[in-house]
Amino acid sequence: MLSRERINLAILASLLLGLLLSLSGCEKPMNISDEALLDHMEECLSNDNLTPGMAVACGNYQKECRRRGKATGNYFC
Repeated sequence: MLSRERINLAILASLLLGLLLSLSGCEKPMNISDEALLDHMEECLSNDNLTPGMAVACGNYQKECRRRGKATGNYFC
């Protein structure tokens, strides 16, 4: 029979593994064209009143711009 400590440790390890796997999925490249990405960035920069959801999306667009720039050397946005 498993002790309560081992069960708690197994649950904690499972939760940590799930968290790590879910966060690693956040860093996948976006499947949009450079032109579409540039359009989204322009929209983000021209909007002074971003909703919380749009602010998160704009942050993701900025990350993707930096990622593509590092990968290709072409910092277009």
